[in-house]
Amino acid sequence: SLCALIPPPAVAPPAEAPKVRVHASPRKPSYSSGVVKAPCRAQRGYPRNGPGECDDESADETEAYRRMQEARDNLNMAYPTWALGMSVPGRGAFSLWRYKRGPPYVKRLVMFAGTGVDQVGSGTLVRRALGLKTAFGRSCDLRSCDHAWDDNQYLKTFDGTHFRFFYRNVDSMLVVPPLFGAGPILTQEGVYRLHHYMHDKCNTLVVLGGVANILFINANVADNDGGFDLASDWVSGPYEAQPSIVNTPFEALAVTLPGPGTTVTGVKIASLPHNAVSYYEAGDVSVLFEIPTGRGRLLYLGYDFSEPVTPWMHALVAATKWNDFVKH
Repeated sequence: SLCALIPPPAVAPPAEAPKVRVHASPRKPSYSSGVVKAPCRAQRGYPRNGPGECDDESADETEAYRRMQEARDNLNMAYPTWALGMSVPGRGAFSLWRYKRGPPYVKRLVMFAGTGVDQVGSGTLVRRALGLKTAFGRSCDLRSCDHAWDDNQYLKTFDGTHFRFFYRNVDSMLVVPPLFGAGPILTQEGVYRLHHYMHDKCNTLVVLGGVANILFINANVADNDGGFDLASDWVSGPYEAQPSIVNTPFEALAVTLPGPGTTVTGVKIASLPHNAVSYYEAGDVSVLFEIPTGRGRLLYLGYDFSEPVTPWMHALVAATKWNDFVKH
């Protein structure tokens, strides 16, 4: 018949199922067998050196990390040399010190006792409020306490051996008392260590009140955006607590903080960074605020501690309890 002469229509072969790449779960033999290397630096809390370093990392994660590093390098090459200095240059030591189990060289609470500190006046008042003792029970003379503040609880310079160990501490506190005259100007290495002290290890820098202390922040505290440009200002007290004090150590403080005379130096709220938190203020001036810096923070208390004013003494003690505070 005619139908027998017509060839049957061509039938396409069935489509082949797409291949699915299955990653077999990696085996984890003992490190002594030589098949798998020891845990990588990232697993031990250190910065990663490069792709493929972690033994439990999938191929996709390794490739994504490699592409990210390549993009970062290409981005750096697009900028001129002078612009690359906006980062915080320096060379650190990749080790971790804890005051709980480390050597006695590292303390949990340290007070700066170097250039610009009124050791006999406000410095001694702050030292006593913090509960710091003098070395070997020595007493201060009429001009200086330098010979009595010769202990690991006192930091004389940000560029010496003491801070080289202390900036790697965890959950610690560094207090800068009121400064008079010219305060310390940190070197590049000191700026690098202070930046990583606050940024990496959940530490707190407490800076007390004064124009020189605000200049210390502007000159020495570096952030990922380059630094701060805080504008000092004065306004008469009292200073009112803000709703932001809830669930912080300052929650138990008085509703207002006094401003006797001109002893309280604040900062214009407009000059604070976008992530700053103001706790006490009057008008457009904040006298107690926090600037988060990575995993750590900077706290500023505007009183110069020339006299033991009770509400401000309570505020200082509350600031030093920040790392121990449990939110409710």
